[in-house]
Amino acid sequence: KTPYLSKSGKPVEAGTRGFWKDYPNINALCSQLNLLEDEVFTKFTNSSFYSPDGLEATAPVFSEATVDSILGGIPFVGGALGGVLNSIGGGAEEPFPLLPSPLGQVIATIPYFERLPVADRASMVGLLLATIDCLGGDEATQQQYDRMTA
Repeated sequence: KTPYLSKSGKPVEAGTRGFWKDYPNINALCSQLNLLEDEVFTKFTNSSFYSPDGLEATAPVFSEATVDSILGGIPFVGGALGGVLNSIGGGAEEPFPLLPSPLGQVIATIPYFERLPVADRASMVGLLLATIDCLGGDEATQQQYDRMTA
């Protein structure tokens, strides 16, 4: 139960969320105040998402991700995927390669979902394939997806 409630009685999460890179208004404010961003902001950190059951997922800092930091801890599959991506990028400590969305996000976040059952993970494959088909397809294919209902 969330102890903080809004005036209308809805739960409110207390705390500071931080910044997504880059907020032009924050960058402009720093510039106007003659603040050096490297001196007033910390390095980016992973975001953690909790439920009443505990840690659910962690969002990595994509700009600092390496193939090894993303895939190094995944048994079996991590080594195979890492080998393929290392051959593209050049090594385990190389930056994680830029892959088409949402494929890059899906691969990069695989190890960060703590308690997501395999069946739930597998259920997203159809959506991922449809998204890649739609984004990579011609205009006629995109129009077919536009007419589909959820």
